[in-house]
Amino acid sequence: MKNDLLDVSNKLKLKKGIYLLISVIIAFLFALPEDITWARDRLNYLTYAESSSIIIQRYLSTGILSIFSNEPLFLVINIILLAMFPPEQIVRIIIFISTLGVLYALGKVTNYSFWIIILFLFIPQIVKNHIIHLRQGLGLSFYLIGLTLNNKFSRYLKVSAVFIHSSFAFLILFEILESFLKKIKFNFALRLVTSTIFLTFFVFLVPELARLFGDRRAADYDFSIAQSASGLGFLLWAVAGSIFILTIKKDKINVIACYGIMFYLVSYFFLDFGARILENIIPLILCAVLKDQKETKIFFIIFLTIYGFIQWYTNGYSFLI
Repeated sequence: MKNDLLDVSNKLKLKKGIYLLISVIIAFLFALPEDITWARDRLNYLTYAESSSIIIQRYLSTGILSIFSNEPLFLVINIILLAMFPPEQIVRIIIFISTLGVLYALGKVTNYSFWIIILFLFIPQIVKNHIIHLRQGLGLSFYLIGLTLNNKFSRYLKVSAVFIHSSFAFLILFEILESFLKKIKFNFALRLVTSTIFLTFFVFLVPELARLFGDRRAADYDFSIAQSASGLGFLLWAVAGSIFILTIKKDKINVIACYGIMFYLVSYFFLDFGARILENIIPLILCAVLKDQKETKIFFIIFLTIYGFIQWYTNGYSFLI
């Protein structure tokens, strides 16, 4: 019996070691290309690497709310790294850390399932945040690692993600809603209905909050009815999301994913920014699916595979350049 337990333990260690090795290789390959500007937005991140001290002073000149709503931690990280590395290397370091951090956290939640690596690479909304939207990818690594910890640093890491990419404020909001509604003894169905009603009203406050806090994207995002929305994303997630919510085990990570799906659906035709929230939620959905032991696990793996294929087919590599 003791030998059997040792064999299982050794197999798990080997699996973890192989998983982490593959993760390091993927992170290295993402950061490797000689031309660091080959993907869209990379010039912007070189600007951050070179001029974050100037950028942070500009935000400070417009008020304290402005600095807090424009990802000050990301700027500070760039300032610290610039004291040790040239701008190109800073961008590579951010790509490497964000990719490895996310893969490590996802592996830890799913007992280092190799499926998570496959789906990570196959779904554009995930992989692009480690290729072009580097700030969001770095924020995701902070948030997910915080989510996997069970110590006092967990909360700090999750909250710090908000100051790397402000979209994580919504995930913190989902956690606050869940905690509050559980304390007043609402069952899950009632919590979901109540939170959905709240989120529906909150969607229409987002533009005003962005302007109030001086968010740099307040003028960039279309907060009116999204005329470009085809409805396909809404239909796919309305069907698959409903099945997910009805069948998935209601643990902490999965409940946050449920709230994220509902936010995406209620904001779909009104808030372009809702797609960014979904991008943060999809990794949690992957974890929930791969941990699930029900028959629906196969359904979701097939759905996510088809969803990834549709995204690659409709967008091609246009999101990169």
